[in-house]
Amino acid sequence: MENRVQQSFTILVIDDDERVRNLLRDILLFAGHRVIEASDGISGIQCLEKGGFDMVLTDLGMPVMNGWEVVKWIKSKTPHIPVGLITGWGTDLEEEKIKESGVDWIIGKPFQVHEILEAINHFNSSH
Repeated sequence: MENRVQQSFTILVIDDDERVRNLLRDILLFAGHRVIEASDGISGIQCLEKGGFDMVLTDLGMPVMNGWEVVKWIKSKTPHIPVGLITGWGTDLEEEKIKESGVDWIIGKPFQVHEILEAINHFNSSH
């Protein structure tokens, strides 16, 4: 399997779990992307307001501002930015809620490296 993508993206990773953020950062950096990290939804939105992102990966279960709220904000301000939801609740999510939110893809925790890279490559090949 080819791990490097043909195009490099600037990706915002939002997760309150430092281990998950570090793992996602390492996977994405290895694949040749630029990564900015935020430890919560509010910090993530502050980063997004500065602009320059190609996509966002956000956790669902975070204190203060959860992933649904983050996705809603992103899609209301910058609907063209794809958003992937990383969650341990993958199979328990309501289909209707997923459609309403505007989430572009969902990856369950624990995730495999190839799942992250395939999601990024799918975006790369469709845009």
